Amino acid sequence: MENFFKQIVTNFGEFFSSLDVVRRVGVIALALITVTIIVAIITWAAKTQYKVLYTDLTKEDSALIAQMLEEAKISYQIADEGKTIKVPEDKTEVWRLEIAKKGVNFSSTVGYEVFDNQSFGTTSFVQKINKQRALEGELIKTIKHIRGVERARVHLSIPESSPFVSEQKPPGASVVLELSPGVVPTSGEIRGIQQLVSAAVERMRTEDVIIINSRGKKLSENLGDSMTAETANRMALESKLNAQYEKQVEEILSRVVGEGKVIAKVSAKLDFTERIETQTTYDNENKAIISEVANKQKLLGTRPSPQGIPGARSNLPGEKPQPGIPETKNDVDKSLTTRNYGVPSKVTKSKKPTAELKNLSVAVMLDGKRAPVLDENGVQKVSEQGIPLTKYEPWSKAEIENFRQVVASALGISLTRGDQLTIKNMEFAEEDLAAVEAILERRENREIIKNLTKYLMIGLIISLFFLVVVRPFIAWVTENTVETIDDYLPKTIEELEKIQAGQKLPGLEDALPTIEEKINPEKIEGNLLREKIVNLVEQNPAKAAHILHEMIHSVDENKQIA
Repeated sequence: MENFFKQIVTNFGEFFSSLDVVRRVGVIALALITVTIIVAIITWAAKTQYKVLYTDLTKEDSALIAQMLEEAKISYQIADEGKTIKVPEDKTEVWRLEIAKKGVNFSSTVGYEVFDNQSFGTTSFVQKINKQRALEGELIKTIKHIRGVERARVHLSIPESSPFVSEQKPPGASVVLELSPGVVPTSGEIRGIQQLVSAAVERMRTEDVIIINSRGKKLSENLGDSMTAETANRMALESKLNAQYEKQVEEILSRVVGEGKVIAKVSAKLDFTERIETQTTYDNENKAIISEVANKQKLLGTRPSPQGIPGARSNLPGEKPQPGIPETKNDVDKSLTTRNYGVPSKVTKSKKPTAELKNLSVAVMLDGKRAPVLDENGVQKVSEQGIPLTKYEPWSKAEIENFRQVVASALGISLTRGDQLTIKNMEFAEEDLAAVEAILERRENREIIKNLTKYLMIGLIISLFFLVVVRPFIAWVTENTVETIDDYLPKTIEELEKIQAGQKLPGLEDALPTIEEKINPEKIEGNLLREKIVNLVEQNPAKAAHILHEMIHSVDENKQIA
């Protein structure tokens, strides 16, 4: 093995020494480039592989974890604008457990944990601030559990309490939501967050909670008074009812006229007057006596007729009447009966719905039918592109009337209530999609040609690089010294004999011909003469032809003379 390596070194040294200065520089440059590439590959392979420790971090969390890693002298990398931290692959799981043991709060949100470590003698002001911080932190933690919310910030404004009712101010809150890409919260979700925050703070109203997203767009509808909020709710209810009716009409008629060929608009008027009625009815036929009281008086009495001197004395009781004066009788027979009857009664209390349908206005617009265009033979015509031709044909009056009856029955149209139903047949405008498709097709073709051109140019550049640079360089470095090989080859037989006797040419021993021990000088001279003649003929064929012509004619003349 040692001799093998020595032979390789010796051969390379002989090959390198046979090169000129320019080729030696090229070989050295190629060797340096090769070594550099190998070192780069080895360095990349031996490089420490980093793995994600935590991602989607805030700047505060990233700084906290970086500080912990620096204290432990652990190398780390920060990516994604500080949101991702990477550590060596073999330390990922270890440090996740280590950070979990240290109780790091990655949300950077402190809730009621702020009261875990309270120092003695904390003032009431600090306690109040800590309570507000804890409440804000707990609200943030709760809001982050809502679907699509990645981060949240809550700021509470709780005014000082006052003993005077007129000076008391309701608290307020501001909420900033950072939502996941593509997530759009619904109005119900926004109202739910408002109610969540307002319920967590005493005396906070829902309309005092303002919610915006991370771009500063307001998401909440903060209505000032209850009347405005009630009006907005009523309008929303009417819009929802209109959309429901429109969907019903379009679903029914689209089965007949076709999808996209019917448009329905409904305007429902609701009566939000609240009515409470109490009605009492009596059953006179089934009455019964509950109690009865009877009072009877019967008196028999007489009194003398007036006599004597008119005045008060003659009317005094106890006076004896004078003889011969007739008496006046005063008999009383009196009867009084009080009878109480129990009559069955029915009391009905009813409350009408808050939102009662007052009337409906329905407008429906239908597209007509598409009838085939026929030729004189009854065959449908086609366009130049092979598309069957059709023409517009409106619906008949009987069909429109059928549609009217179906819609009226589905929506409960009542003419006595003042409902209106209008159905019109109109030709819908057809969008010219051919031009759009042609534009899209041309754009796609341009993209394809652009990509093909780009990749062809890259391939051409790479091919030209190998053909023009790499291949000539390799050929230039590895080519033999063809221009100087004639200097080493023997010119005569004597030189060839000397080389075989003991001299050597590096790398040319096997290429030299072997000379036989017995040489025929005449044969060698004939071969050399023949090769020389052949070379002369090849170099100047015209002159050779002229010489042969002269030789042939000279032979003919000699024959004639003889």
